[in-house]
Amino acid sequence: MNRFIFLIAAWLLASPAQAQSGGVSLAGAGHDLGSVGARVFVVEFADFGCSYCAKFERETYPKIDSAYISKGIVRFKMVPFVTGMFKNSREVAEAAECSAEQGAFWKMHDLLYEQQKEWKKSSNIQALIQKYATQLKLDRNRLGLCLKNPEIRKRVERHDAMAQQLGINGTPTFFVNGRRVPGAIPFDLFQQVINQALLR
Repeated sequence: MNRFIFLIAAWLLASPAQAQSGGVSLAGAGHDLGSVGARVFVVEFADFGCSYCAKFERETYPKIDSAYISKGIVRFKMVPFVTGMFKNSREVAEAAECSAEQGAFWKMHDLLYEQQKEWKKSSNIQALIQKYATQLKLDRNRLGLCLKNPEIRKRVERHDAMAQQLGINGTPTFFVNGRRVPGAIPFDLFQQVINQALLR
């Protein structure tokens, strides 16, 4: 906890020039929730295979949604990328992107975190993805065709390149109105970050 407090203190003291996200355009990247008119824009870079990302999803994100996103105060963007550390991570990231083509990115997002242990050890990831598609009532044929589309891999690779440009070497990493916030910090500290952004 002391490390988290130190990181937040450093964030609060940083000047805007020190904490900007390097001028990398996020246009067309990732998946958004919340009002376009929100005063605070939170961007999350995450790997579906990351256990800390799953922890954030379970413990912190629902509170942020309830307190800020659902009230139009925060707009949230999730950019899935592949760190290369987790088995089958690229395949499920592409499956999430193809689910988005059927309006189901967030449903697949939630399921992938819920079933993270299962798919990370799978020796037949494509069959498992089809099982998840059935569970979510997606068009399996359409999903299968989408997964063969090279543009989907390029989309994920573009996210990978953005993460590299931003110097992201740990997940999850957040940008709150352009300021970097590393790690799956607890809600009370994330709340401090958002409230400080509202004051700027």
